[in-house]
This record gives sequence, C-alpha cells and structure tokens, in this order.
Amino acid sequence: MHKYRPQLKFLAVLLLFSGYGISILAQHQSHDRDALLEVQQAFVRGDVDVNQAALQQFRLIFEPEASGIKHQKCATPAFIFLKNHRDELSPQTLQKINALVKSNTRSAADMQHNYISPSGKFDIYYDTSGPDAVPTDDLNNNGIPDYVEKAAFAADSSYRHQVLALGFTNPIPSGSTYEIILQHDVAGYYGRTNPAGDEPAGTNIYVENDFEGFRSNTHPEGDAIGALYATIAHEFKHAIQYRQHQWRGPAGRANWREMDATLMEEVVFDDVNDYYNYIKRTFTGKEPNFSSLFYNPARSVPVAYNYVSWMIYYSEMLGNEFWVDVWDLIEADNTKGIDEAMIETLPFYGSNFDTDFVRNHLWHFASGANAPATNYGFDEKSAYPTPNTDNALASAPSEEIPVQDVNKLAARYYEIIPAANDRGYVNLAVEFDSTTAGIGALLYLKNGEVVETADAGRNKGQVYLPTNVLWEEVVRMGIVIANFSLTDTTRNLSLLVGSNQFSFKITDPNYVELPDQIAISQNYPNPFNPRTNIEFELPQSAFVKLDVFDVTGQKVQTLINRYLQVGGHQEVFDGSGLSSGVYFYRLRIDNQVYIKKMTLIK
Repeated sequence: MHKYRPQLKFLAVLLLFSGYGISILAQHQSHDRDALLEVQQAFVRGDVDVNQAALQQFRLIFEPEASGIKHQKCATPAFIFLKNHRDELSPQTLQKINALVKSNTRSAADMQHNYISPSGKFDIYYDTSGPDAVPTDDLNNNGIPDYVEKAAFAADSSYRHQVLALGFTNPIPSGSTYEIILQHDVAGYYGRTNPAGDEPAGTNIYVENDFEGFRSNTHPEGDAIGALYATIAHEFKHAIQYRQHQWRGPAGRANWREMDATLMEEVVFDDVNDYYNYIKRTFTGKEPNFSSLFYNPARSVPVAYNYVSWMIYYSEMLGNEFWVDVWDLIEADNTKGIDEAMIETLPFYGSNFDTDFVRNHLWHFASGANAPATNYGFDEKSAYPTPNTDNALASAPSEEIPVQDVNKLAARYYEIIPAANDRGYVNLAVEFDSTTAGIGALLYLKNGEVVETADAGRNKGQVYLPTNVLWEEVVRMGIVIANFSLTDTTRNLSLLVGSNQFSFKITDPNYVELPDQIAISQNYPNPFNPRTNIEFELPQSAFVKLDVFDVTGQKVQTLINRYLQVGGHQEVFDGSGLSSGVYFYRLRIDNQVYIKKMTLIK
C-alpha cells in the first residue's frame, strides 16, 4: 500500500507558438496528462483566451514537432472546441486552423479505396500506398487488406453492441452509411470524431492507419489490432453522443465525454484493455498512473480517460443498460449533466447516488495488491493498480483521526492492520461539517471472506457505521471517506474507529434510539419460576460477562462472556435445576461491575 504524496513535476511541453509567447502547459503541473485537455483547462481558468486555446490545440495535433507529444488518446476534444467556439474566433485564427487541417487531412474523396462493412452500415476509406497506406497483409486473398476488414469488423461490432444490443441512440440515419477514414496522424492520436455537416450522421471518424509503435494492450492479435478495435468503439460512442446532444451542455464537457467513450472500449472489446495505460504507470505494473483515481482519489470526478474505472463500476454493478437510461435522460434534456442524470436513474436500479458513490471507491480500494480472492470488486481487479491511501495504521487508533477536506465527488482512503490486542466490535463513524459525507469499510477476514459496509448522509454532523465483525476476526480493513456532493467541499472531518482502545459518542440522528449510557434493568418476572429475563443497554461495544451466584457467593452459571455490540440486550436465565431462594446476577461491562438480586420461587 502506498501513502499518497503528490509528486509534482513540470510538464516537458513548452508551447511557445509564434504570435503568443505563452507556455500555458508549463505553468501547471500534472502527470500523464492529455495535452488537448490541458489547453482547455487553461482556457477555463482564464490563462489563455479562446483564440490561443483553439489554435494551440490544432498545433498540438498537426505540428507535433513543436511539442514532442506522441500517442495521445483522442483528438476529438479539439474539434468539439472549435465547433462550440467557432463564432468567438477571429478570422485570422480560423484561417490558421483551416490551413492546418487542410494541409494534414484528406477527405474520403481523396482516398484510394473504400470498403463497405458486412453490415452495410460503414464505408471504410483507405490507401494501399503512400504515407497513409494501411498494412497490406491479405490472408484470405480477397483483395481487401486484413487491417481494413478488421476495421469494418470493429465498426460493425461497435454498432451491434452499442446500438442494437444495449439500445443507445442510432447515429446512422436509415438508408445511409457512416464514414470512417483510415489515415496516419502525424502526432500519434488514436483517432477523432469530426463534426461533418455534409455527412448524414453529422460526423465522421478518422482512425490511425496502422497503429505502429503505439501503446501496449492485451488483445490476442497484437497491440495494433487491439488499438484499432478500441479506437473505433471509442469514436463511435462520440458519434452517438453527438446525435444525442450535439456535444453541448454539461454532458458535453470534455472530461465526462471522454470517460464515457473510453468506457465503451471496455464494454465492446473487453479483451483489449487499452485503458490500463491510463490507470497504471506501466502497462504490466501495479503502480497507479499519476492522473488516475487510484493515485489520488481526493481529486474530483471526472478526469477524462484516467477515471474510466469510476464508470466501469456502474457497468459491472448495475449493467450497461444503466448508462443507456442515463443518456436517454440527457437526450431529452441537454441541460442535464451526467452526474445529475445518474442521480435520477439510480433509484430505478434499487440504489442511490450517495451510497453507491462510497461503494464505487470501496471497489477501487479492493484492487491491485488489495484484490480479494472472492468475487467482490471489479472483474479485472487483480490487473488494476494498488490505490494510494492517506494513512495506513498498524493498529486500531486510540483517538479520532483528523481527515483533510474532501473535494466534491472525491474520497480519501485509509487502511488499518489490527494489532494482536485490538478487541471488540468494529464500529466506525465520520464526523463532518453537516454538508455531505459517506463512509465505507472493507473488512478482510481471517476466514477469507470480505465484508463490505457503507452509508452516507447529508445535513447532519455524523454518519455512524456499525458492523457485526470483531477486531480479532479481521486481517486488515480499508476505509473510504467520500463526498458525493456535485458542488461543495466537505470540511472539518474526523474518522472515529471504535475498539477496546477507543470509544466514541454516537450522534447520528439515524441511531437516536441507541442508549447514551449503561442501563441495567431489574430482571422480570421477579420472583420467577423457572425462567426470567435479564436486560441491559450498552452505549458502546463492550466486553460483557454476566454471572449468576447463590447467596453463599458460589457461581451458579455464566450466561455471557464475550464482546457485545452497542444497543439493548436480553438474556434468559433458567433456574429449572435450582432450588428456591435468592440469587444475584453480576454484570461486568469492561471495567465496571453491576449487581442485582432476584428471587426464584417454586
């Protein structure tokens, strides 16, 4: 387990383009970032104006020698930025961008060949000679390069899975085909989806012509074919997005849009796993990518490609139909964000956004070296990176733990390895500033089981999380403190962990009926024959011993000798084998002793 320490390094890219003299990417620091989205974020911060932001993105795509950037995921964000801000750009900026696009992009009419996919839905344009030539392998000798046939297969599969099987909106009008152009990208972008007003679908897709030297993946036919499949699934989802909301509104924001498209890579082609490159530092390693949720869960959702695992949780927990329902709401109302649509949709799946947000982070905790041998968590959790934690403790704490502020849609992780002398029930709580907070725990038990528990609340100062697990049963425990708010930071947080080392007052209004002090009731009935009830209340988990003695002080029976959970308890004493007389029952609760008298009459 790695403790999270932000590791800062300056971006290697200095965009010192003529006419602007500004190095916007060097002003802010990140790891494994997407260059186009860095520029867009700089625009949102006000570091650059709209003309600078638009032109710099297209120079990143078409003048890679200025940046040295290779193998960026998707160039679509730049074209969407241009579409959405075209009316704000100066004629000079538009002229420069148009010149860059025209000198580096060929239309379908300029390509040497085309091939209609078996479904009849896609028209694949390609070259067999020149810089844009696809690999010429043709194992079936039908005159169509294998690479082109595989591109057609990927397109048909994407259509079949996303539109026909799942039910996403069809971006291809009836009676028309969708245009895919296989062309070399000088900056090494995997692909892009362009607004194309002259196309029936309103968009077309450009895909790299050979994927030579691109990042690794797990596809059995090799990295190039895996990248081809993932890219077409990704870009086709952008085409669906365009059909549903024209890339406008909150759901059209780049980070949400790219997370959504990256999710479809895993949904359509589960055996590719190109997204491992964006959640792990190295493809085969366990260290988290610096921009991933695993590296810094305290960073707010969404984060483009690197946070795709956050969306995968809902696919695997609820099914991909959940995302279809979310996007149906967005299509009906383009002012609705993805997170807002999720909040509306989850109740129809028997869930709620607040608690599921906590569980989402528990799944992330249960990854990499933390992956249990059970079915709990992500399907591919063992291949995922090991998440960082804010703190890892070698025993149950003897005091409350201060927790740093938690940003909106973010979380903090903790780990506890129980010490040999930790006893009692594992009870947890988070105290906060009465805004929004959730707490979840994963208890890895000695018998190999994993117990998950989670809760969330708002407009109160504490969320209490009891369990029925004893510390001596636990090998290790992961704890998530999450903020499910869409807008606000949660502050003044403390983590409370109950054990024989530390107890805390329960103030969560959902548990208002719990006792706030020890109470020992007189047994009833009294006198009794032959059975009577002994009742008592515990404000905290405690070790309880309940003994019965006769008038001579001789122990007659031990009724309880174990830890008990907070709350009310009842024990039945059976005096069938005893003679009439006065008896005493003694309750030892931790270090406190209580004695009461009772009478057996036969």
